Amino acid sequence: MKLGSSKAWAKTLGSGLANVQHATDKLVVFGFKSLKKAGKQPKKDQTKNKYIKNVKSAGRTTLSFFGTLGDSFYNEYEELKKR
Repeated sequence: MKLGSSKAWAKTLGSGLANVQHATDKLVVFGFKSLKKAGKQPKKDQTKNKYIKNVKSAGRTTLSFFGTLGDSFYNEYEELKKR
């Protein structure tokens, strides 16, 4: 293959796009794992205001939900890629 051929450029561009996709996947997986970790219950909540406690609890539940959703998505995505 000649250096300036369109196939060489296509292969180089395809390889670059695959690397970008892989890096994006890794970053998104890291983000979902961070959300799931942030959603875990703290050891003891010192907040006495029940409204603030409820908001914190709702926030943790939401973070945990999206973290679990992301884990589930990427686990299924990996299985589908194997087919």
